[in-house]
Amino acid sequence: MKNKLRKVIINNIEYLYSVTDQFHSETETNTLTVKIFLSGQKKTPLIIKFLTADDYMMGQPLKSGIKLINKMTGLEDEVNLNEPKYIKQLIVLGLKKGWLGTHSIEIQNGLHYLNELGFETGKLIPGE
Repeated sequence: MKNKLRKVIINNIEYLYSVTDQFHSETETNTLTVKIFLSGQKKTPLIIKFLTADDYMMGQPLKSGIKLINKMTGLEDEVNLNEPKYIKQLIVLGLKKGWLGTHSIEIQNGLHYLNELGFETGKLIPGE
C-alpha cells in the first residue's frame, strides 16, 4: 500500500502531510493520526492523534466528516481532516505550540487542537 503524502503551502512554505486511522476493536475506538512534515524534514514531523469513538457505519468520524459546533462562530461545520483547510489550521496551531519542522515535539492531542480551534468535541469522545 502506497502512503502518499499530500502537499499544502502556508506563507510560501511547503508542508507535506498524511492522514491515517486505526480501528481498535477491543474498545470500539479509532485513532486518526495526522503527520505533518516541513518539506525536506521527514525526521521531525508534527504528529497529532485524535482518539475518537468509532462510528460503525462511517468509521473514523473525522475522516468521513462530522458536524461540530464552532463556539467561536456559532455555526455548525462539517469537519473532515482530509480537507486541506483543516490541515492548515492544525499546522498554524502546531507552529504556535513550538513546532518549527526542524525539531521533534511530543505527540499532540488532536481533540485539544480542535477545542482550541473552537469546536465542541464532546460527541467525539469515547463513552460520551
